[in-house]
Amino acid sequence: MLHTTVTAGEPSRTRWFPGPLRTRGRAGLRLTAVLAAGALAAAACGGSAGGTSARTQTLIIAENEPPATFDPVQADNSTVDEVARPAYDTLVRYDANNKIVPSVATEWKVSGDGRSIDVTLRGDVTFHDGAKLTAADVRYSLDRIKKLKVGVASLLTPYESTTVTDDTHLTIKLARPYAPMIPALTRVYVLNAKLVGAHEGDDQGQKWLATADAGSGPYRLTGYTANQEAKYTQYAKYWGGFSGQAKNVVFRYLPQAATQKSSLLAGDIDIAMDIDPNDWKSFEGNGGYKVDKADTNVQLYVFFKMKDSPVSSRPLREAIASAYQYDQHIGSILKGAGKKAVGVLPSTMACFDSSAPQPAYDVAKAQAALKSAGLSGVSLTMTYLKATAEMEQAATLLQSDLAKVGIKLKLEAITYPEHVERLKSNKTTPDLAMIYAFPPNPDPDSVLYQLFDSKFINNGQNTGGYDNPKVDSLVEKAQALTDENERCGLYKQAQQLIAADVPSVNMSNPQTVTVLRKGVEGYAYQASHHQTVDVYGVKVG
Repeated sequence: MLHTTVTAGEPSRTRWFPGPLRTRGRAGLRLTAVLAAGALAAAACGGSAGGTSARTQTLIIAENEPPATFDPVQADNSTVDEVARPAYDTLVRYDANNKIVPSVATEWKVSGDGRSIDVTLRGDVTFHDGAKLTAADVRYSLDRIKKLKVGVASLLTPYESTTVTDDTHLTIKLARPYAPMIPALTRVYVLNAKLVGAHEGDDQGQKWLATADAGSGPYRLTGYTANQEAKYTQYAKYWGGFSGQAKNVVFRYLPQAATQKSSLLAGDIDIAMDIDPNDWKSFEGNGGYKVDKADTNVQLYVFFKMKDSPVSSRPLREAIASAYQYDQHIGSILKGAGKKAVGVLPSTMACFDSSAPQPAYDVAKAQAALKSAGLSGVSLTMTYLKATAEMEQAATLLQSDLAKVGIKLKLEAITYPEHVERLKSNKTTPDLAMIYAFPPNPDPDSVLYQLFDSKFINNGQNTGGYDNPKVDSLVEKAQALTDENERCGLYKQAQQLIAADVPSVNMSNPQTVTVLRKGVEGYAYQASHHQTVDVYGVKVG
């Protein structure tokens, strides 16, 4: 059974690690605005008199959707993950090579039976209010996730409890061996237990943390204007130190790709992750900008409602999957920045099975499937996310393709919170739901378990309510194994079974495309934090 020890060497004072890509979900809630300090407000204003110097030391990032909350318990969603990363620390993190390395934890050891993890912490980490980060804060953060049972809780299902030995030593206890636990800890942001406890109320502090900061990260949250921008400034006592990073950071919420383009050209923003594909070439030919393209673990899916819907018919699902023009999606919609999906697991991830059956565009096959099942005059509804260029165009293409085989598809653009709310009941789940999956780590479990295990039906990311006990058994058995070859063997079996059931149209495996102004250095996409920018890794010039 698993027995692993990782020890950090002498910590450097300046830590670097990359950041990520495009489109997600969760439109912002109506949150109370928090006024920023005057100096930071000036820093976000561009080149006005007296503000020029501040602007050169401010990193401004355009985003197409605001976060639903700043509470890191919801950091399984990229809009929340992005605003949590500057303000909070994790025990461990992924480096530029997708290897797990120390962060607040300097050493960790998994027990022989795989049911406990001994962790040693740094002793020089302080929260933004000056309080020392200790093992008790880690315990509080993990226990809070378990109590709330939302967001990143789905990554920590076997978590049982934490025993604190002293300020820098703790033991995490699991109900069962769970190989993905260490990867899951990269999304557990450590909270200031005393500070959150003072604002707990009856919701474990969720209302307070919606616009507050209880972290120890390199930047402090200093202001949020709902649906407009979030502002941060350096935390001078950050344990990692600073070397060329921005003094201030602003996330500016600009839902339209055209607005992001004009703002970038005007010098009002420094990084844009939602530029229309039709505009990439204009930036590639402009020496004042850099277009960064990177492969991702992201896939775009259309999930079928597997119960109490016309698409509970497998022949209809096959017909729909065979009617879509996958090549046109890659060429015309993504402009070549991506590739066709093969099965439900992205080809960039470990244990990917290239032999998994994947439908191709075949109108004759689609028509034959409908005829053999005696299906005609089918009318369906599909949801997709607003302000998402790839989804908008893919939805229209699918609608057109299905019309050619006699299927009427009604399109409905919704927000991510609306998507999540509808999945809470089979009755409100749409016939088809187009959605990205942003795996929180490179482990195949983050796709095969999170998206397809039946325990997440109406309570997680199992969008279509897929239920196959054999798949559940294979994936959950793989979680308890430490031998990677054995785990992969089970995951590949699961991929074959899922593909045979056709629970989804696997549309694309897009690249991330980020446009940066000249002078912004250190940005790098990190698959484990898709569609976010690691602002601590970026230097402004």
